[in-house]
Amino acid sequence: MPTPVWKYTENYTGGREGTVVDRIVIHYIVGTLAAADATFADPASGVSAHYGIGEGALHQYVSEMNTAWHAGNWSMNLRGIGIEHSADADRAPDAFTYDTSIELCARICADYGLDPQTQIIPHSSVVPTACPGTVSLQRIRDGVSALL
Repeated sequence: MPTPVWKYTENYTGGREGTVVDRIVIHYIVGTLAAADATFADPASGVSAHYGIGEGALHQYVSEMNTAWHAGNWSMNLRGIGIEHSADADRAPDAFTYDTSIELCARICADYGLDPQTQIIPHSSVVPTACPGTVSLQRIRDGVSALL
């Protein structure tokens, strides 16, 4: 797994209000990693994620100790780690994006004691949305289970 490159955002809340991380929320960017970088760098957007993956890179926007604004639900923001994937309605993530996501999710699952089959969830299970679109949640879950 590549070392995450830190990208600036002020769109987060310090800490997690004592909430324990018990979910990984899978998102798709509906565009490229550069689009996520630009959106999260804009304070007016009011959104962020912990990580973004695509185009051969892994970016980190928010420390796992802090609350990213990714799920559209405050409770899930507090308890979840949000991971964005470069993809859109007509383009699934590439092999690098899947492989990096699987390695990252496996590390997170190991660190927090998460079950990949039940605690890696799609954004659409939190709020009504098409996200994560073309991202295969089962491919990520199965890949993480195989690594663990």
